[in-house]
Amino acid sequence: MLTEELFLALVEQASLAPSADNMQPWEFRRKNDSIEVYCSPLRMLPTDALSMFSWISIGAAIQNIVLAATKYNLCAKVIYKEVEDTTEPVAVITFSIGTTKSALTDFIRIRNTNRNPFQLESIETNCMERLNQSVEKFDARIHWTTDYKHFKQMAYMDAHSSYIRLAHKPLHDELFHILRFTTKEVNEKHYGLTFESLEVPTIAVRFAKQLRYWSINQMISNLGIGRLVAKHLSTKLMRAGGICLITVSRRNRIAYIEAGRAIEQLWLTVTAEGLSAQPYGVLPQYFTKKDIEPDFFPPLYKKAITAHEKPFYSIFPNAKNEFPALVLRLGRTDKPSLRSDERLPIEEIIHKTSKE
Repeated sequence: MLTEELFLALVEQASLAPSADNMQPWEFRRKNDSIEVYCSPLRMLPTDALSMFSWISIGAAIQNIVLAATKYNLCAKVIYKEVEDTTEPVAVITFSIGTTKSALTDFIRIRNTNRNPFQLESIETNCMERLNQSVEKFDARIHWTTDYKHFKQMAYMDAHSSYIRLAHKPLHDELFHILRFTTKEVNEKHYGLTFESLEVPTIAVRFAKQLRYWSINQMISNLGIGRLVAKHLSTKLMRAGGICLITVSRRNRIAYIEAGRAIEQLWLTVTAEGLSAQPYGVLPQYFTKKDIEPDFFPPLYKKAITAHEKPFYSIFPNAKNEFPALVLRLGRTDKPSLRSDERLPIEEIIHKTSKE
């Protein structure tokens, strides 16, 4: 049933999934007629609380396999594994014959990520209902706002949070470890962030190179330039047709993998509806980090993050007793996407055991 050729075809589709900072933390292994799913510790972000974004990313890759399998008349079943050791599979995907092709398979390769401002037209009720229905079968929830006042609040909170990634040294060091400044670096690594995908102007890239040096970065931060850049980037949250929050009911690996599957299913449905999406992970990440590792942030940053919780949950009141996974800005735009298509070669995401 699962030939080597089919296995590689499904893995290629999995590799097209979104991942936090384009880290692609997944690996796959064929075992008889099933696919074992592993995480790659080398491509997991050290500051990622509970590895939540790694598991969300892996969940998205799993969902691509589930959908892509339908092209081959295969029905996929995902079995989660309770393991502590990263050398063990976190999930196993089994297959049985007999299903119809999912329409979403046609959108895996062209999933629409766009950082441009969107049109200020609220997402239609019927469209929102279809988006809601797309995630109903997953153990995750979706919460919405189409209120422009909420867009402004979200932009304010993002501006007064995202600057911390440059200002706090552990986050700064991690960021500059995964930024790729040259074509040579991109071709050598095949993962991480490119400035083109972030839509950063060339002149700003030259400036950004200097920020890798902590002393220079501190000087720039003290001048408030980091806050100005964060404010500028956050204004796009005010240009949307809707903003949604994906939440989980538990803070554990399986819950985040489920959230990742829901997010990819939603994102592909968004694309099918002719919409675009841009992910925002700063607030979910910092809220989680503050709760799980309360000593990670210095008092000044911790106070700023804590101050955002009340307005955040006033926008999404039904999410107050749940845990945030990811925020998505949705809308329509005629401007092309510059998302990164950089992916690891397939052979680099095939998991090999010590015996192989």
